[in-house]
Amino acid sequence: MNSSFTDKFVIAKRNTKRPSGVLVKKGDVGIIKPESKEGIPIFFIRIWQEVALNKNDFKIFDVKKTGDGFLKKICNICHKLLNTTEFARNQNGVNNRQVRRPSCQECRKQLEGVSPTPKEKLKWSKTKPQNEPFECPICAKRTIAGITSKVVLDHNHRTGEIRGWVCDSCNTGIGRFKDDVGLIKRAIKFLE
Repeated sequence: MNSSFTDKFVIAKRNTKRPSGVLVKKGDVGIIKPESKEGIPIFFIRIWQEVALNKNDFKIFDVKKTGDGFLKKICNICHKLLNTTEFARNQNGVNNRQVRRPSCQECRKQLEGVSPTPKEKLKWSKTKPQNEPFECPICAKRTIAGITSKVVLDHNHRTGEIRGWVCDSCNTGIGRFKDDVGLIKRAIKFLE
């Protein structure tokens, strides 16, 4: 085992299709495992698989020198090492330090998906609960809409279809589960 490579983070230098059919894409981030006879095994995060590559197919980088405050950042969805400019500015941190979204702009487009039509939004905006009792249809939290809790319009990110008004916590929860019923069922199974 070559200890100089063990537990090092790497970036794929080019697209590489392996005989197994697995495609490692340029920019994919992985971690080197102990060497084998077939090459250098690297566990790639995006494909969640170990692939043996030659030394000229990847470049080692310091993962601790990535993220906000550095020139490069790893997307939390596609797991590629990208320039920080490929991440939208999100907010300001301590000492007015610029903080960028954890997902690159390309992945954000997929996350945000399809928006409702302006006509549908306008129609629904006329029914928005405001300064009145509201019970979230998901969590049954009771609030005074707009006063003690924020009420937001939830929609299907794949179709743009509006589902209705919910509390902001449930809207965030649905978003975290990517509008995916299968993921929610897995969460239920985990809780049980």
